[in-house]
Amino acid sequence: MNAAWIGLALLGGALALLAVGRFVWNLRPQREMRGIPITPLEKLGWVGLGVTSFVGLGLAALVVFEGAAGFHENQSSRLIFWALLMSGIGVWASAWAVIKRRSGETVVDERDRAILAGSLSVESVVVLLSLVAWTVTLTEVYWEAGAIPLAYLQLLFWSTLIGGAFGRSLGIVMGYRREIPVDA
Repeated sequence: MNAAWIGLALLGGALALLAVGRFVWNLRPQREMRGIPITPLEKLGWVGLGVTSFVGLGLAALVVFEGAAGFHENQSSRLIFWALLMSGIGVWASAWAVIKRRSGETVVDERDRAILAGSLSVESVVVLLSLVAWTVTLTEVYWEAGAIPLAYLQLLFWSTLIGGAFGRSLGIVMGYRREIPVDA
C-alpha cells in the first residue's frame, strides 16, 4: 500500500515539475521584449525562483535519501537543510542589496506594487495546493494507524513555506510577463 502511494506521489511530483518547467520556460523574454531592460523587482523574482527551487529540491533530495523519519532523527541531514536554507536566504539578501544599490535605492514603483499585490494570489494557490496534497496523502497513508508521525509536520511546514516563497516569486515574474491591456 505504501509503495503505491510513494509511486503515485513520485509520478505526481514529476508531472508537477514538468508543468512548472514548461510554464517557467514560457516566461522567458519574448522577442518583442529583448530591448526592454528588466526591472529590479523582476530580477528579484527570478532570483527567488532559483533560490526556492534549489532549497526545495535540496529538501526533497534529503527526504528521499533519508526518509521522513530519518530526516527528522538525523541531525546531520537537518544541518545540511539548515545550511541550504541559510545559503538561499543569503543569496537572496545579497541579490536584493546589489539590485537595490544598482537601481539607485528604488526597487518598486506603482506598477511594481500592483504586481506584488497580484503575486499574492499565485502564492495563495501554491500554498493551498501544497496543504491539500499533504492533507490528502497523509490522511490516506496513515488512516489505519490513526496518527501521523511528527516527522511529517516539520516537512509540511518547510515545504509549505518554501512553496509559498516560490509562489510569490512566480507571481512576480508572471506579472511582468503578462500582456497588460492599454485602455484607449
